[in-house]
Amino acid sequence: MRKLSTLLTVFLLFTVCAWAQNTTVTGVIKDKKSGETLVSASVIVKGTTTGVQTDLDGKFSLELDLTEPKTLVVSYLGYQDFEIDVDKNNTKISVDMETVNMVGQEVVVTGSRVSETILESSATIQKMNVREVQEIASGDFYSGLSTLQGVDVTTSSLGFQVVNMRGFNTTAPVRIVQFIDGMDNQAPGLNFPVGNLVGANDLDLENVEIISGPASALYGPNAFQGVVSMRTKNPYDYPGLSVKVAGGMRDMADIQARYAQAVGKEKRFAFKISGQYKRALDWRADDTKYRPVYDDATDSIAPNLYGDIETDIDLSAIVEQAQTDPENSQEERDDFIALNNWLSLVSPNAYPGTINVKAPGYAEKDLADNETFTGKFRTSLHYRFKKGIEASIAYNFGQGTAIYQASNRYSINNIRFQQLKGEVKGRNWNIRAYSTWEDAGDSYDIVFTGINISKEGIADYVGEYLGAYFDTLRVMTDDFDDDATASEVEAAHAHAYTQAETNGWIDAGSAKFDSLRNDIINNADLETGSKFTDKSNLQHIEGQYNFDWPWLDVLVGANFRRYDPQSFGTIFSDTLVNAGDTLENGSANLNAEFVDLSVWEVGGFVQLQKKFFKDRFKVMASVRVDKHKNFAVQFSPRASLMYNYKGHVLRISGQSAFRTPTLQNQFIRLDVGPLTINGNLNGWDNLYTLESVTNFENFLDSVQTQGVWYDSVYDDAAAQLRTFSAKKIRPEQVKTIEVGYRGVAFKKLYIDANFYYNWYTDFIGEIRVVQPEGASVDDQSGVDQLLSYSESNETYTRYQIPVNAEQQVRSMGATIGLAYYINDKFSATVNYNWAKLVDDDLDDPIIPGFNTPEHKINVGIKGRKVWKGLGFAANFQWVDEFLWRSTFGDGIVPSYSFLDLQLSYEIPKWYSTLRLGASNVYNLERQEAFGAPLIGTMVYGSITFDIKKL
Repeated sequence: MRKLSTLLTVFLLFTVCAWAQNTTVTGVIKDKKSGETLVSASVIVKGTTTGVQTDLDGKFSLELDLTEPKTLVVSYLGYQDFEIDVDKNNTKISVDMETVNMVGQEVVVTGSRVSETILESSATIQKMNVREVQEIASGDFYSGLSTLQGVDVTTSSLGFQVVNMRGFNTTAPVRIVQFIDGMDNQAPGLNFPVGNLVGANDLDLENVEIISGPASALYGPNAFQGVVSMRTKNPYDYPGLSVKVAGGMRDMADIQARYAQAVGKEKRFAFKISGQYKRALDWRADDTKYRPVYDDATDSIAPNLYGDIETDIDLSAIVEQAQTDPENSQEERDDFIALNNWLSLVSPNAYPGTINVKAPGYAEKDLADNETFTGKFRTSLHYRFKKGIEASIAYNFGQGTAIYQASNRYSINNIRFQQLKGEVKGRNWNIRAYSTWEDAGDSYDIVFTGINISKEGIADYVGEYLGAYFDTLRVMTDDFDDDATASEVEAAHAHAYTQAETNGWIDAGSAKFDSLRNDIINNADLETGSKFTDKSNLQHIEGQYNFDWPWLDVLVGANFRRYDPQSFGTIFSDTLVNAGDTLENGSANLNAEFVDLSVWEVGGFVQLQKKFFKDRFKVMASVRVDKHKNFAVQFSPRASLMYNYKGHVLRISGQSAFRTPTLQNQFIRLDVGPLTINGNLNGWDNLYTLESVTNFENFLDSVQTQGVWYDSVYDDAAAQLRTFSAKKIRPEQVKTIEVGYRGVAFKKLYIDANFYYNWYTDFIGEIRVVQPEGASVDDQSGVDQLLSYSESNETYTRYQIPVNAEQQVRSMGATIGLAYYINDKFSATVNYNWAKLVDDDLDDPIIPGFNTPEHKINVGIKGRKVWKGLGFAANFQWVDEFLWRSTFGDGIVPSYSFLDLQLSYEIPKWYSTLRLGASNVYNLERQEAFGAPLIGTMVYGSITFDIKKL
């Protein structure tokens, strides 16, 4: 914190620089047809991010250094962009805007990190502007991103949705980078954003820009398959008070507020403050029915049944050990001595033997709260100097509860984020520094909660079984005086089984269940608990400069980032330096010294851009170099060529990108009972694959069962084993070629089409292995350790480690989007998305699932002020069925479709807008990932007050 504060102070002092003579440019923006002034029209200096918005009277004022003439770009939703030159002799302007503005004419920044129109961008980029954010038919702009071309939104729960692009979809999008006002929105310990749970609220959101495809050349590590960039409203351009109150089904309640002002005679100082509180009853993942495992009919799975563990219990051993168990009273030990004497001397056939016990498990509703909520607070201070320099400092806080799905389902309960940012920017440069702090709060693993409750339940089950078994035999054998017959033993087992199944398990909702659950979710030892602790943080500083030369545009930038994982040994290998620094209950003293796992990464880029042949051709080339503390230098080149013929733009590009292994890939050390999950920063050797060890044990079991033993049986069993060594984990790589077209036909039809082809190498996945203790897998000693293994003599350890796939993977896809602007009131859109894995015969289990529908269609229609203030929006989406493969489970996600509708009515004299809508109108429940919840209908209503001036 102290380091960041020092940096912010330096940035603010840096702005006190030599003054230049500035000129004030003023003007008014109007509708050419009606003469009405246009409120909140954007006026920016071409090629920069410097600009303002018009006020309630359609007027603007902008201070510029007019030593050289400048070009202003005026844009407004529903109108064509207008460019006008200004100089010292032309500082008062009036612009008459004409309808209709095409999507392609909107200004974006994310594609090349400088202002340009969508038509001009060499990237596959889309934009959702401030009005479209409010008009999303589903009522939630983040889920509404799925209506854009090539964008998939995957729902883990009502409060946790993530964006995926270009295939290999996942519920943990480590291959996507998400920014809010230039800050990476990832959770430092997870290395991916937790959706919009603690992000921006829609009342403060100005726009969302999305790049589909690799973008590491400009955005560095992990911009592997796309970038989501959200920009909140600037207090200079969006002053006033805004309040939104919404409610709906599932007890949904949402209240948002925003207040911003520029103060002082020259309006140089500005501030804003915004907040949101939203709560609702969550969707439930409740698929508790068993079905065959995909591609393995010999096994079955109930995706959302947790704790349905199975084990063999040697009841005879328990009875024998009970006579010497110090936890039993002397009287109890005497009773067991007598019982064991009867079993061994009188009725050996009555030994209870070994039974198989399978716990019934628990549903998600029994283990996790049904309410999701998010609370967000954002504030910022801004100051604009006369030389077009703006300095700002911002603080963001977010807290939320939702359910997240990865290898298990997790209740991220009261997770908290804080961000502090300082930024200084000029006409063609900026410097930004920020820090993110994460606190997992009361989060816990739902699956391990069920498992550890079931472990306690098995103990109760065994006690109930043995009690009923021997009570029955006591009666049948005249208080253990007689020998028990085979039929009596069988009857005793049958009665014991019935009694144990009826009374042995811990019922959900019982006082014992609730007490046990509470103890488990507050215990970080996964052998007996399910809580996880994560207080990781990151610090980041970056800068860029645009050399806007007449003959060549050159953009340069660099960044430095530091990660500081802090799980106190509960997730990562950041264990106590002194193992004795513990509290009375044996847990780690969080004030003690822990192993430092901090890492750093540094990178820089250069981008060159040149237009020629009357600006019909544009060539762009960029290269980025990155170095991570633990990995080799990475190069990310990108090149593109564009041809513009009267607004019809063809483009072709090639680029590469990489994904740095996550902190968990590097440092995780998590003992989950049957195995230990470990990172792979230094490589592993002396291993068998767990699959081959299982085959080895099954072979020996089958021989023993058949009773046919032969001399070479051990050699034949050993032939089942497969040795394995894992190289140090390394970054994933992708290379992509894209071709695309954007243009306007018949003056009203906007067309955006693209095709891409990807080559992936070094995909990161996980493999399960076995390491013999004190022996070598290359000789007989390793086999001997396998043969010696028992629960009381663990001669080998099971691990799960991340490794890189050896096979190359290819995928391809295409999207086409059409937007037809019927008139200044009505518009219609349709887009089609196609994605396919080229290599259908992949046999490397390390490669993640493609998890992407081959076909997807969106159809939308909007009307604005079709009658007075009445507007509407509708969107229909159809998604093809697809196979989902993940560590949570494999299965088919059925095809689905849904319709979202919204009606709105603007009441200017009340400064308000009423909205009524519904997502998934027909209540056709859908699932967006295997094991995820079924999503139904959400009817909502809202009222928004927006007062520009107070």
